Amino acid sequence: MNCPICDAHKNKSQILFQNEDWILRKADQNLEGYLYMEHRNHIESWFGLSLGEFENYGRALHKATEILKQFDPEKMYIVAIAEKVPHLHVHLIPRYENQEKGIDHITKATGPGFPRPM
Repeated sequence: MNCPICDAHKNKSQILFQNEDWILRKADQNLEGYLYMEHRNHIESWFGLSLGEFENYGRALHKATEILKQFDPEKMYIVAIAEKVPHLHVHLIPRYENQEKGIDHITKATGPGFPRPM
């Protein structure tokens, strides 16, 4: 199986942080501070994750907020869909002053015209 997220993990220059279970990676989106948090292994579902994997998720999310604070966003949206690329991952999408809010911002940030998580 060819997974673009597994392939992306080979490019160490995009990895900002990693622990035993999660990789925090700079997104290829045209939005400053946009991050991906991806399971290190090719796992497709939240169901079946161990308590340790969830604890490490929290640690990686904490690190992501520390990184994102440097960009001074008003909000950070967390989106997990994993339909187009079935590898467990979340999008950490910053929203800045004077940008649309909520689902409109998420749709624009993840929609057509932006590079995909490859």
